[in-house]
Amino acid sequence: MSSHASYTQSTPLGAVGVTVTRHVVAVPAALNVPYEGADPHVQQDFPDGFSPSYGSGLAFKGVGSDGDLEFFCLTDRGPNGDGPRLPSLDGAGMMDSKLFPAPGFTPAIGLLRVGAHGAALASSLPIRISPTLMASGLPLPHAAEIPLHDALRFDAGGKAVFHAGGIDSEAIAYDRRRGVLWVADEYGPFLMKIDPDSGAMLERYAPGSGLPPILARRRANRGMEGMTLDPATDTLHAFLQSPLSDGAAPYAVTGKVEKIERYAAFLRWVEFDPASASTLRMMAYPLAGAQFADGRTGNAKLGDVVALGGGKFIVIEQGEGEHRHVFNKLMLVDTAAATDIGAAAFNPATADLERSSMGGSPVNGADWSAVTPLKKTELLSLNGIGWVAEKAEGLALVDAHTLAITNDNDFGMATRVFDAVGNEVVDADVTGFEVDAGGNIVAGSAATNRVRVARGAERELSLWLLSFAQPLASYGA
Repeated sequence: MSSHASYTQSTPLGAVGVTVTRHVVAVPAALNVPYEGADPHVQQDFPDGFSPSYGSGLAFKGVGSDGDLEFFCLTDRGPNGDGPRLPSLDGAGMMDSKLFPAPGFTPAIGLLRVGAHGAALASSLPIRISPTLMASGLPLPHAAEIPLHDALRFDAGGKAVFHAGGIDSEAIAYDRRRGVLWVADEYGPFLMKIDPDSGAMLERYAPGSGLPPILARRRANRGMEGMTLDPATDTLHAFLQSPLSDGAAPYAVTGKVEKIERYAAFLRWVEFDPASASTLRMMAYPLAGAQFADGRTGNAKLGDVVALGGGKFIVIEQGEGEHRHVFNKLMLVDTAAATDIGAAAFNPATADLERSSMGGSPVNGADWSAVTPLKKTELLSLNGIGWVAEKAEGLALVDAHTLAITNDNDFGMATRVFDAVGNEVVDADVTGFEVDAGGNIVAGSAATNRVRVARGAERELSLWLLSFAQPLASYGA
C-alpha cells in the first residue's frame, strides 16, 4: 500500500517544498516474534506473535539490479514494555524494570526493498556478539533496569534475568569504504562494527574504550540513539537520545534542586574516528525546555541523523511537547562553529557542564556560557505532512534531494494496567508504581490492579520517501 502527496511549509529556512511517498512495509509472517509466556490474555491479544519492528534504524544500501531501492534496517531490543519500580538487586533502593514477553528475541538487521511493488522486508540477519554468543535484547548484567518476563515476577530462581550478549540496537550506518555496518546501542552505550554477511560483531567501542567515559552516565533507555557516517570526513557522528543522568543540581528556572536528566540544556553528540578508534570531539546539541512538556528537556527523545557533508546534518528531533502531544521534526544541524566540550576546560569526565547549563553559573570551572552549541534550524514538521507515529527512528539519505524515514512500532505492543475485573485503567502510569519482591503492587496504584503487555496503538511498519524541491545541502546556505 502506498500513496503520494506534495506539501509546502514555511519554516525559518524559507518555503520548503516536499513530495511524500508513503509505504506500509510488508513483513513476512515467519518473522513474527513468538510470545514466550503463559498469560491467556496476552495469548489472546497476540495469537500470531508480535508484529516485527525493523524501523529503529535505517541506512541506504543502494539501487538493486532491478531498480529497487535497498536499505539496511534494524530492530531494537525486541518486544518490551515499561514496568513498575522494584526492589534493587542489592536491596539498597528501588529500580526501574522492563517487561520482556519474548526474552529469547535476538536483535537483527533487515534488508528492505522499495520499488514499483511497494516496500517489503526481503531478509533478516540476527546479530552475533561472538562465534558462540548470539545477541540478546535483555539488559547487560548490572544494568539500570531489571528485566522481567511478561508478569510481575522474577524467574523461577528468584533472580532477574540479564544477558552477557545484551544490546539495544538503535541506529545503523553503511560503511562502503570498509564494507561493514556500524550499529549504535543504548545499553553501553556502544558503537559496534558488524560484518553485513554474517551479522558478527567485529569491534565494539564503549565509554572509556574509544568513547568518552561520561557517556556511561546516560539515562536508562536513553543511550546512543542516532548515528551516521559522514563520507566526506570518514567519521561517525552519534548522539545520546536525552540529557545525561548524573544526579541533581540547582535550576534557575524553578529555584529548586532538580534532576539533571530532566532539565539540562543540552545532550551530548560525539564525532568518532573509525581509523584511530577514538573520539575526535564532543559537542552540545541544545534543547529548550519551553518546547517540551513540563518544561523538561528530559522529555526530548531524538531519533536518527544523516550527514549532508560540509559539516551539515539532518536530525529527527521529537518528544512530548505542549499539551503532552508528541511532535516530530526534521532539524538542519551545522557543526562548523560548535565548541568541543570534550576539552579539559569543560571537565569532560563529569556532568558539571550540565549543572552549569541549569543554574547559569560556572560549576568547577565548566561554564555553559562559554559554549557554542550546535546550530540547529527547523527544516520540516513531520506532523505537518501527516506523520502520526509517535517514534520516527530511522533516517537515511537516498540522494541529494531525498530522505527515507521509518517508524518504530514497538512490535505492536504496550504495557497496560487492568483492574480486578479486567477493565483497562486508562492513563495509568506503570512507571510510577512500586512492587514488592513478591510481585505485589504496594504503591502508585490499587493493589488489585494488574500490569501486563497488551496491544499497542501502532501496528504497521512504515517507510516514507521525502523528495525535496531543493538539494538538502542547499538549505540554510
